[in-house]
Amino acid sequence: MGRLTINQKPARKKTIPLTMAIANKIIKETNLVELINQTLKWRPNSWNISPGNLAKMLIMATFTDLRIPLTRIAQRFEGIDTDYFLEPHEKSNNLNEYNIGAALDRIATIDYQQLYQTIALNIIQKHNIPITSTHNDTSTLSFYGEYDLKNSLLTEKEIKSLFKIEKGYNKDGRPQCKQVITGQITTQNGIPIVNRVQSGSTSDVDWNEQAIKYIQQIRAQGFKTGLFVADSKLMTQTHVKNMNNPANRVEFVSRCPANFAEKLENKTIAAAYEKNQWIEYGCFSEAKDACTYRGVGFTQEVFGAPMRLVVLESSSLAAGVTKTYVKQQEVLEPLIKKLTQPTYNRLCAAKEACVRFQSQKQARLFEFDFEIVRHMREVWPKGRRGPTTKPKIKVTYKIVHKATRRNEAAYKVFVQEQSCIVLASNAVERLDREIALAYKGQIVVENSFRLLKSPQVASVIYLKNPMRIGVLTMLLVFSLLVRALIEFRLREGLGVFRERNPGVSLRAGLGGRELLVPTFKMFFEHAFNCCFEREVGLGCYSFCWPHGVAELRVGVFLDLLGYSLAQLV
Repeated sequence: MGRLTINQKPARKKTIPLTMAIANKIIKETNLVELINQTLKWRPNSWNISPGNLAKMLIMATFTDLRIPLTRIAQRFEGIDTDYFLEPHEKSNNLNEYNIGAALDRIATIDYQQLYQTIALNIIQKHNIPITSTHNDTSTLSFYGEYDLKNSLLTEKEIKSLFKIEKGYNKDGRPQCKQVITGQITTQNGIPIVNRVQSGSTSDVDWNEQAIKYIQQIRAQGFKTGLFVADSKLMTQTHVKNMNNPANRVEFVSRCPANFAEKLENKTIAAAYEKNQWIEYGCFSEAKDACTYRGVGFTQEVFGAPMRLVVLESSSLAAGVTKTYVKQQEVLEPLIKKLTQPTYNRLCAAKEACVRFQSQKQARLFEFDFEIVRHMREVWPKGRRGPTTKPKIKVTYKIVHKATRRNEAAYKVFVQEQSCIVLASNAVERLDREIALAYKGQIVVENSFRLLKSPQVASVIYLKNPMRIGVLTMLLVFSLLVRALIEFRLREGLGVFRERNPGVSLRAGLGGRELLVPTFKMFFEHAFNCCFEREVGLGCYSFCWPHGVAELRVGVFLDLLGYSLAQLV
């Protein structure tokens, strides 16, 4: 049997993964590189790779091996034909962390967040992407270490106006970390159109005030923003009046918080069950285990303007009522023990303790039987007892817990409140189901944040100053925009295919199932190991399919996107 001889030689082939080729095609269509290079003040002779291309390559790095930290750029592009993505005079051996850091510093000197917003809106316009709703939310990005601004390119005035990396309310459960707040507004398709990095202690109420202004500015540019959807922190008197201003009115949908407008939520839920004219909305999702909804709507004046209040009952919330009730019972056990352990010297003190106990929030669902037992014992004075010494009678009181019963009236209200949420909207002419459907679409911005903070996009972030963090966040959001645009085009393409081929199904889903709702993640998984190959020293490319199944399924996705392999290189 012959021996295996191993000769270690450099790889003869360079590749371009299919997902990177498509991302590069889309980035070219946005003119991101040209816009950055035209806006910046820089000397081409002093840069081995232009700042615009360095920014593009950082975005491209998020479409490579997801397990490698983003800071290890060289490893991210190992085996990839990076020269293809650069200008002929730019060499990929200059693609390193130092040069990318310098590009981040330089881009930080311009209004890069406004530049992103302009590009995103141009994409919306170019691709005729309809906007039926916009979704607004915030999240935290956590960082370790100290950050330096001494060697920055900014003036002292500009440095003072920067966001601050500081401790604040952390939504990731990392209170020990410094953080920044990122606020984002996306379309119903998940395309981020606004992204702003804020100081780490910025509250949701403060961000919502800014978000309303961004929406008003976008509308002033002639774009339709649809229903503006945000969480319950949008519901303040100031924000509601601002959005109802006739000069720049914004139609919104939000969840009515418990303490809003004199307990409006509880009053509306009670009115809905008293009215008992529920309309079945069915499911808002195609998932097998999707919950069902029904609702009742009311119109009433709030802060001087009509508002539509939709009580939305969810089958999943209703199913969780029993679990919540059991937890309430479990909370009571240590509280009852704390009440019955002490000895009370006065009867009134024991009665007051019982009253205080039953007035607690945790006890509102129950009725209790307590008995106050009187104890008498002799207390002899200290020292030797004489013939006339008599003991004193010490009277104490003990609370004995006899039984706990459910308070049926309180439990009925509890079930109603736990099964429902109340949506508030100034779009009083819209259908209640349309309002509810728009609010349920809020998951798109939550998914965007999940991607932004996951290892597959952000990975390990090591940056020496806040300016770089802001620019990096913008570029990561641009990566999300590319992904969302690919997903939008896949779904649009599928819709066109169904119109032209009624009754025909595409077996390109996971596991060969019918393709119903294509996603970028699904495409990425199908296209794994699909790439263009080039022999070192040669200029022509060939395409490599790892197996026949990949060729069949990825071919379907390319058709839906409207791309041919020849168009991508």
